[in-house]
Amino acid sequence: FLTPSGKDFAIESYRVFRTLTDRSVVIVMDLYELPEGTPTNDKGSQYRFSWIAFDQEDPAMRVLFDCHSPKGPHFHVDSEELGRAFAWTSIDAAIELFQAKVRERFGELRETSDEGGQNK
Repeated sequence: FLTPSGKDFAIESYRVFRTLTDRSVVIVMDLYELPEGTPTNDKGSQYRFSWIAFDQEDPAMRVLFDCHSPKGPHFHVDSEELGRAFAWTSIDAAIELFQAKVRERFGELRETSDEGGQNK
């Protein structure tokens, strides 16, 4: 999916993948480092992020990871309202967890070609 590099960054990524059953899954990932001095919550994340993977034909089939006050880092699968908290240890660990949850929900994915500039 996506691996960040460097310390100060903003990530914006949009990719379309195909499942083994040939369904389209869109993955959108945004991550922003909070400016120095911004109060962080007690959950340990100095980032704001919103990562979602969803089925293009049925957007209710989804995995959503986000981080905001007062919840901190958490994720939702399908229509879960409350979400499930996870411990923030690093960006790489959070991305690995996101990838694992996406594989659990949709199975293995293969990236589509970049026809029409969809993937960026």
